[in-house]
Amino acid sequence: MREFIRLQLKLKWGFNRNNNKASALMTAFAALLAVAVALALVWALSFVLKSAISSAPRQLSLLYLTIIMIGLTVAATGMQMKRLYRPADLLITARFPLSPFKQFISYLILNYIDLTIYSAVMVVPVMVVFGIAMRCITFVYILGVLLGALLMPLIPFAVSIFLAIPAVYLVTLLEKNGIVMLAVFIAVLVGAFVLYDYILTVLARFFIHRNWEEGTLAIWENLLKGLDAYYNPAYYLGNVIFFKGFGLGIGAILGAAFVLIAGGVALARIVCANFRERALDTGFGVRVRRSKVDGYGSARAIFRYQFKEILRTKTYSYFYLGVAISTPVMVFFCNRLVAMVGEAHIGAGINFGASMLVVAVFMAMICSFTGSVLSVEGKKFYITKLVPVGYRTQLLIKGLLNIAVSTVALAISAVVMACLKFLSGAEMAVLVVTQFVLSAGLVFNGINLNLANPNLKPKANGEAEEINITYMLLIGLAVAALLGACSIILPNGTASRTTAAYLIAVAAAIVYAAVNFVVFWFTADKKYRKIEV
Repeated sequence: MREFIRLQLKLKWGFNRNNNKASALMTAFAALLAVAVALALVWALSFVLKSAISSAPRQLSLLYLTIIMIGLTVAATGMQMKRLYRPADLLITARFPLSPFKQFISYLILNYIDLTIYSAVMVVPVMVVFGIAMRCITFVYILGVLLGALLMPLIPFAVSIFLAIPAVYLVTLLEKNGIVMLAVFIAVLVGAFVLYDYILTVLARFFIHRNWEEGTLAIWENLLKGLDAYYNPAYYLGNVIFFKGFGLGIGAILGAAFVLIAGGVALARIVCANFRERALDTGFGVRVRRSKVDGYGSARAIFRYQFKEILRTKTYSYFYLGVAISTPVMVFFCNRLVAMVGEAHIGAGINFGASMLVVAVFMAMICSFTGSVLSVEGKKFYITKLVPVGYRTQLLIKGLLNIAVSTVALAISAVVMACLKFLSGAEMAVLVVTQFVLSAGLVFNGINLNLANPNLKPKANGEAEEINITYMLLIGLAVAALLGACSIILPNGTASRTTAAYLIAVAAAIVYAAVNFVVFWFTADKKYRKIEV
């Protein structure tokens, strides 16, 4: 059992020499950037709360401890579902010289180890930054934070054992209807974004006006009072970290965890055995889909097939279509926030540049997935070479599908901004034309990048785990930042400068799109022929 655990840990956390170093570096960079943004938000919110609310640091810390605990509970529930009930390697591990019960216990241990690592990565930096903002850093506080990081995984792990059982049945039921799953994901994505926007708006208004809006302070005071209660597990963790009610805190956490884990393991073992037997007998509910493309023209058939592949591939359907569908909502909130901050420091003339920047960022996010139009084919790529359709034509159809998706998101976003009168008619026309051309340029840039680096190694479950997506996202964000900066800086209120800014924005997008399209048109066939599976 020990060797099995070591093998699983090595597969997840070990370094493989065959791994793509560029992919590892990009992943590390993205993770560090996300951590830096999160810690900056923690510091800013802590600073604002400290200056406005007369609460002890322990009470304020419950906000972050509760959020971390909820996040770890969600992560732990996902781990239990994936490893206990829906393991991708079940057909392999079932042949191991290890009993099902020992595998079950091994997976629980693995989940707890993973959760402990996540806890350390989240609790220690967040609470250290919180302590700096609150000016309560002492040796005793650091000791409490380290102890809290060790205790934090217990309750999320215990609760997740129970939550995973109904969750796996619910997911199994919802997977039969991909549209419902996509709708749930979009609702969660938009909800999280709205909450994030609310916190940023509160911070922005405070730093701009140096006071709280009427009613906002009361909301936060009531929230902190609600969290500082016996029914909140983070309450006891706060006692441990600040050494106030230490005995009660550590006793409650250990006692509750022991009872929940014991009961949860007994129940989960029965359910896990049933899932394991059913999966080995019948598979994980894989259904054979009958193709309905017979009779269609080649272009329409490829277009239809590509769209269905998006719906069937979770990464695409969630993070591609999901982002595209929710873009209008996120554009509205981002526009409002950026315009509010910009007007306070620059003036109302910021609206056009702010809108150009925000929309370009979301177009970059949507179009970044074109960096995997070839890679997603994986081992099925050889079929594309046998299809009686030119290589360039196949790629062009795939590109047009991506352009269509981004255009729909752009059109709805434009309608939202027009209804809310963010921009004038002329500004709206310039923005729509510029962003449409820019998205086309990003799409062909992504295709060119994927042709140069096809990366056709099989992906887990056919997912689009592709480094080119990250590259395209960075390229898109850089182009968006440059375009947004020019749109903000160039206009200065005079008609001639404003007109010049409009023309430069449109011209820059046209040049970018034209260069990428010309490269695609004259090199696609040649590069495609050289690709081997």
